[in-house]
Amino acid sequence: MKKYFTFEDQIPPTNRIEAIEFFNNLFENNNPLIVEIGSGNGHFLVDYAFQKPDYNFIGTELLGGRAKKFYKKICKRELKNIAVYKGDARVFIWEYLYDEMVNEFIILFPDPWPKKRHHKHRLIKEEFIKMLSRRLKKNGLISIATDHEEYRNWIIDEFKKVKELIQVYKDGYSSYPEEYPSTLFLERFKDYGKEIYFMRYRKA
Repeated sequence: MKKYFTFEDQIPPTNRIEAIEFFNNLFENNNPLIVEIGSGNGHFLVDYAFQKPDYNFIGTELLGGRAKKFYKKICKRELKNIAVYKGDARVFIWEYLYDEMVNEFIILFPDPWPKKRHHKHRLIKEEFIKMLSRRLKKNGLISIATDHEEYRNWIIDEFKKVKELIQVYKDGYSSYPEEYPSTLFLERFKDYGKEIYFMRYRKA
């Protein structure tokens, strides 16, 4: 099965059993699944999939040009444990994933929409977090990085509304984890001298 698909060319599964079978066929195994939301050109996830061959990875990307560059990276590295969904991540999560299927969701440097009148466009809100939580396995993780302090506080407050997700770090955030590959945004923000806030939540 091709490791690049869209809602238009790949009919979504209609139940959890079909969903499990879909991913087993996609990767030809039933290894744990990690999903990145907003993968861009795939810089981070391709490196991470190379580091962790015993995991399967899906990267979602809305923009077609970026998604194709992402897929080219996969083909160049000849990786079998990673695939690209070109489309809205929320559609992918709602249509292709069912309860307790995912080991980790990763969201790196989502748009903070800093102006107050634009906060309604922010991705990380209570209802979205609840949708992620339903798809997570027990002890599964949601991992988020941002350089924006106000958005960091917003994210922490939104997660407090979802009781089954437990804050991993005592202060609510930590530094970017050493086990993660770098990202283009991370390198750019480091050059600017910006602090990076990394948040992680575990499903009870």
